[in-house]
Amino acid sequence: MARDIVIWPHKVLTTSTQPVTDFGPALEKLLEEMAEAMAEAKGIGIAANQVGEPLRVAIVGREDGTSFEIVNPQMLSKQGDTKLEEGCLSVPDVWEKCPRVERVKVRYQDKKGEWHELEAEGRLAHVLQHEIDHLDGHVFVDHLSSLKRGLILERMRKLQKSMARRKEEAPASGRDDKGSKRS
Repeated sequence: MARDIVIWPHKVLTTSTQPVTDFGPALEKLLEEMAEAMAEAKGIGIAANQVGEPLRVAIVGREDGTSFEIVNPQMLSKQGDTKLEEGCLSVPDVWEKCPRVERVKVRYQDKKGEWHELEAEGRLAHVLQHEIDHLDGHVFVDHLSSLKRGLILERMRKLQKSMARRKEEAPASGRDDKGSKRS
């Protein structure tokens, strides 16, 4: 079952995540739930803290529509500057030009604990930076001007209040509140 996506500025999104040390069934289950939440929201990446788990794990989407898991990623190098249109599942319906780098080199573990290195550019480099930022306790709006960030913060707080009201008003029938899922 897909988990609800946490809306910024929830504390779990603004706090650095903890390294994964257990590469067993619990990690596998978390990754499945993250993949379901990402697919349901039509996202191209998702970090564990976006579903409320403060663990250093994310799913990264490739341009061909496939994705892969990164566990305990480390950014080894960054090159070139660019500005890209960016959005986030935890900041729904907001798109802004965000400063990023063109090329990255990342070291990470897969879901079995094996280490890999990856050099990426373009959209893949963009998604890697976005997801690793999440794991470091940052969202893309942290890269924007304080004025833009403040306006977006106000919108997200209103959205959080609206979602909380919907949950309170939902009948106690055990049904999920589909209104809490965001793209």
